[in-house]
Amino acid sequence: MSDGTTDQLYLSLRIASLEKYVNEYQPIPFIVDDILVHFDDERSKETIKILLELSKQTQIIFFSHHSRLIELMREVTTESSYQLTELNTVSV
Repeated sequence: MSDGTTDQLYLSLRIASLEKYVNEYQPIPFIVDDILVHFDDERSKETIKILLELSKQTQIIFFSHHSRLIELMREVTTESSYQLTELNTVSV
């Protein structure tokens, strides 16, 4: 399996587990970091849509240093659907 396919499988299992948990118990945050790094743009957009739908049930905290994902997010939804916090980079 490619890295992208492996990441997609792992993410789908995490989302399924979270949905089951949220339906049976209280919502808990879903925190992810650079989960789309091996996804192409189309798969990234579809995953963003799934996460936006999931955000109606629980909080999604999504970390990434890829600015391209901001563009993809804007392509699939309105800015009122999410809150973006950008951090300044620090040179060392």
